[in-house]
Formats: sequence, C-alpha cells, structure tokens
Amino acid sequence: MENVNQTVINNANTVFEKKDDKYFGYKSRFGDIVIGGAYSYRFVVHYAKTNQDVVIISGDVNTVTTRVCTTLEERLWKPEKSAQALRDEIVEQAKADVEDLFKRDIGYRHDFIVNSEKRTVVALRKSFGEGYVRDRGITKATPDDCFNVHIGKAIALRRALGLKVPDEYLNAPQPTEVRVGDVVRSTVDKSKEYVIAKGEKAWCDGMAGLSSMAAKYGRIINDSREEVGE
Repeated sequence: MENVNQTVINNANTVFEKKDDKYFGYKSRFGDIVIGGAYSYRFVVHYAKTNQDVVIISGDVNTVTTRVCTTLEERLWKPEKSAQALRDEIVEQAKADVEDLFKRDIGYRHDFIVNSEKRTVVALRKSFGEGYVRDRGITKATPDDCFNVHIGKAIALRRALGLKVPDEYLNAPQPTEVRVGDVVRSTVDKSKEYVIAKGEKAWCDGMAGLSSMAAKYGRIINDSREEVGE
C-alpha cells in the first residue's frame, strides 16, 4: 500500500500536505505552489477545481487521504463541510481573534466604528493615557458580500495592528441559511429590507418571520446578529 500511495504522489502534478486546518505545499511540478507555504481550505478547493492531478496527503507522507482532480472528467470537489458551516466557523474564529488581539496588544485600547449601511468597520488603536489614535484600520464589504461585523472587526483590527489578514476572512463563503436576526433584502423590491424575527411576523416595522416569503427568497445582506446575541 505504501508503494501505491508513493506512486500516486510521484505522478501528481501538485501535492498539498494537510496539517490541522492548513494545507502546506509539498510538491509542485509547475512551480505555482510554494513548497512549505501555507494555504487555506478555500484556496485548495479553487486550485483543485482548476488543475489536474492534485493530491492531498496527511502528516504521514505515505498516506494519501484524498485524491482530487485526476482528470478533466473527475474535477469534482465534495467539501467536507457546507458553505454555511464554514462561514459559521470563520465568524467564531474572527470573534476569538479579536479577543486574543486585545489581550496581546497591551497598553492600548481599541474602539470600533461600525456603519452597517455603508458596510464598513473602522478599528482605532488608541493610547490609554492621552487617548490619541495611534493606528487605524478599515474594511468595507463589497456589494456582493454579506456584511458581518465580527469578520469586519477582525480584518480592521489586524490592519490597524499591521498584521496579515487571513484569507478566510477576505473570502468567507456567503451564508446560505436564513436565521433570526439576519437582515435580508427583497429580491422583488430591492429597496425593502427586513430583519428576520421569531414566529410568524408579517412584513411590518421592517420585520419578517422565518417562514415568510422575505426569508425564503430574500438575499441575506447582514448576518452579524448582534441584537440576538449571535
């Protein structure tokens, strides 16, 4: 079995080595992957969809865990998790990241300016004594992206601190499940937006129920859900 797996690796054009939630470049016949470089799940998915003979191995280089894209006809990727599950994980990662950065950046306080309408988050890094703004970072969701304040805060804070922004934050999957507290935009009248509420609320006071047409057919434009403790 070991020889068979090694043959698969040898014949592959590209090999990634999976360790925890990261994928590291192990082999690149075309030189388009950095050996030892860390890549995100999203990058590997995209790469596997657009290239041939891509193999993913576990920490044991002789164990092929997943063989992907062996031929043009086999370019199918079955993600381990749904887009919604991946987004949920990224949001929780962003929340924890912000808390961790607060603790590490001793001697400074951090304020956020959130504008949901403009879909922006600004992070201000201030000195405790004078309260002067020492650094700032900003992020703005694109028109096609669903705004999430937690991801926005993590991006803006990292930029204020001069830290690299993880690819997962910049390319988080779009939400696919409507939940209480989400803001949806009507696909019929794009000037209409509704906050999804529990129960069977009708279209009134900017609210709509989970089973409403707005929830079923509307486009989720904000899934921060801060008001409902999400």
